Amino acid sequence: MLVDYGGAVSLADYANIININECGIWGVNNPNSYGYETCNDIWSKWERDQLARYLAEAQKEIEDEIGYFLYPRWVVGQIADEPNGDERYIDSQEWSQVGSQITRWSVLISGGVRAESNIALSETINTATDPGIVGPVATTVTDPNEIKIFYPGTDIEIRPSKITISGGQVTIEVPRCRTVIESAANNPSDGIVYGNLANFLTAVDIKRVYNDPSTQAELVWPHICNSGCSVSGCSEKTQTACIYIRDEKIGVIDAYPADYSSGSWTQKSISCCCGAKISRLNYYSGVYHTMQAQDAIIRLAHSKMPKEPCQCDKSGAAWKMDNIIPDAVTRERINCRFGMSNGAWTAWQFAQAMKNVRGGGVL
Repeated sequence: MLVDYGGAVSLADYANIININECGIWGVNNPNSYGYETCNDIWSKWERDQLARYLAEAQKEIEDEIGYFLYPRWVVGQIADEPNGDERYIDSQEWSQVGSQITRWSVLISGGVRAESNIALSETINTATDPGIVGPVATTVTDPNEIKIFYPGTDIEIRPSKITISGGQVTIEVPRCRTVIESAANNPSDGIVYGNLANFLTAVDIKRVYNDPSTQAELVWPHICNSGCSVSGCSEKTQTACIYIRDEKIGVIDAYPADYSSGSWTQKSISCCCGAKISRLNYYSGVYHTMQAQDAIIRLAHSKMPKEPCQCDKSGAAWKMDNIIPDAVTRERINCRFGMSNGAWTAWQFAQAMKNVRGGGVL
């Protein structure tokens, strides 16, 4: 499997920012991309996996410090609804009928949950050119950010280089080296042969991945309120709720008891003997990455790596620079939670400049 953690810095982004041969990072030997200005080393699967791991760790550390995601994602109200069972993406908190709440993560886009629908399955890639062309394919989707491509029959996403929607048709460009078949992912040291099309996908699944606003919040009465709420005594009473965003940057919301039908919410009164105690929140939040954010993630990732990402002079030089700890450091740098190296300190300064400072709980 080709590992790309799906965050603010894809492996293709890393190659372009560091100025190394992108085909090489995917383990592909492409003589057409050789040149003195780029690093042409062929990466191993282990090297790709290591880079993806540390990019993901670095992004998470920065996000935990700034309080929002550097690549939009969904947060859910309970662990059972989180695909990977990751508590980091759960927002379940005390509910107040008389005040607003502050969400766990700020920079809100919308209340809702992740939804997926098929646009075209096993759609052929025209490999006559590189990047390969997928489409045009008919679609009702108007937002390019909602269109994703995947290895056929899997949830392995491929980052295309360009998506164009025009006249109800979508056309997608995807570089060949990003489409190595799964069986060839563990490439030999001399690389996968670029000119052998059998090493690459011939088709992809095109899907719409979007926010579904019909599931936003759930109010919960624990079983201790069983006299009027739960006849069994060992189960909970729940009521769907809608999310009204008061301040998207800070993450201030109201969760109102409501029912969803035919594309709209209808607020309803609650007749239960006691007030709900818990609100489970589902929302989409975060920002699309900036160049500064990508730089900070890469530099922090370098500082976390025990060895350079590959033998290439350019990535190795960047890794070495980011792992240097000066002989003299300030008190602030000594107390930097990311570490004292150049890469960690640069990422920390970015995080302090970009973080959302806010209160917590119920307003």
